[in-house]
Amino acid sequence: MKLSKYIFMVLVLMFSLQASAFAGAPAPTTERPIPVEKVTPAPAPARVSQPAPETAKPLIVNSIEVSKHFTCGLGLGGSPLIGFVEKDNYGYPRTEYGLISGIGFGMTWFKGNPSQYDINAAVKSVKTRNPDISDADLPSAVRTELGVNSMTYVGLGILNAEMGTEWILSDNVRTRLGIGLPTLVSFGINFDF
Repeated sequence: MKLSKYIFMVLVLMFSLQASAFAGAPAPTTERPIPVEKVTPAPAPARVSQPAPETAKPLIVNSIEVSKHFTCGLGLGGSPLIGFVEKDNYGYPRTEYGLISGIGFGMTWFKGNPSQYDINAAVKSVKTRNPDISDADLPSAVRTELGVNSMTYVGLGILNAEMGTEWILSDNVRTRLGIGLPTLVSFGINFDF
């Protein structure tokens, strides 16, 4: 009986040693541990970033500023008789709002304006060809360079909705033609001050 007791104790001891080896306990060893400095490589020296070359800089000549202008006009539909238009400094309208013909108050949003990058490229091109161009002549020259003199619009009023195309005739004159409800055909011309 004593022999079976010793065998049982040896088996329990072996099982517990095996269980601790599987449980992640360190295995007994006579070797010395390897220092951490020899296991992990030394960090590489930090790279100093070089400034981007001049050609990689974005083309920024002028910033685009939006300003509010008084507008009055004639027309049928959503074209404001009296109101305001928000335009950038190159004559492209962004939004427009005011009293519209016989229907009350209306607001118009425009789509198709050139991006700031395209406008800046056109400004640079115009100023390269004509360095003495005046600030008053620059907006129309930029629009001519870009070839964008029309854009689409959507207008909503108290009792109307319309969509169509608006053309920029000059720095201060715009005209539009569209379809909508209740007027099937809407048109107008506006003078901006």
